[in-house]
Amino acid sequence: MKLVEFEKSDYEIHNRPKLDKILLELCHHMIKGQRIDADKYGMVAACVLDPKNRKVYGVNEAAGDGTRRHAERVAVDRYVEHYGNIPKGSIIVTTLSPCNENKTKMADDRYGESCTDLVNSIDCRKVYCGYIDPTQHNEHAKYTLEETSNGKIKDLCRRFADTFLNTK
Repeated sequence: MKLVEFEKSDYEIHNRPKLDKILLELCHHMIKGQRIDADKYGMVAACVLDPKNRKVYGVNEAAGDGTRRHAERVAVDRYVEHYGNIPKGSIIVTTLSPCNENKTKMADDRYGESCTDLVNSIDCRKVYCGYIDPTQHNEHAKYTLEETSNGKIKDLCRRFADTFLNTK
């Protein structure tokens, strides 16, 4: 197995106004999903954006076995289905930072490994989010995580997250 070497630029996040527009699109996808079926679609959305500007979206959804497929997994799985492996230089955009806890109620209800482990397993070294989950720790992430500096978008993403996070 060949070890993939990453350059500093693989970890740098650029064009935040474009990424903020994608965050707003994600919020609209979430709202649309809630209107269609609030039990099926959750309150987190994610997108894989590749270097060719192809965007593949996903919303947290019921997996059918009592677990939930997190938005990052849905977006990654759909990207792989449509385009193949996620290329170097891609970025995950998500309304809430990737989960990484494995011994919690949320982890028990989650389909598959943590979203941090999922992102670590692909050639993606950048995650841009609307809100960093204060209940999660990010010690083992192998990617750069950056939260939007747009206060309105951050507040909107926080309000979505507050519907299920236990931050009090």
